[in-house]
Amino acid sequence: MMQLSDYIGQEIVLFIPALHTTDFQKVRLLGVEAGGVWIESQTLINIILKNAGIASAPKSLAFFYPYHELRFGFVGIGGPALNEKAFGV
Repeated sequence: MMQLSDYIGQEIVLFIPALHTTDFQKVRLLGVEAGGVWIESQTLINIILKNAGIASAPKSLAFFYPYHELRFGFVGIGGPALNEKAFGV
């Protein structure tokens, strides 16, 4: 059985509608709580620093997202992923 907490410290991909983008976000999973996840995201760091009008901060940033703010996520597992249509299936 897979559990999100198995991926703490690893890069995962999330779709976060609140960012108003259609892009998947590569994030580092920092922690898992009953109500959501803690992530590190360069995309979010860029947004925060730009809005603050600064180029750097003395510490990196961790972001909490409640589960209801996430549409879906995915991780890589063993074996290749294939596009069936590309192979005529």
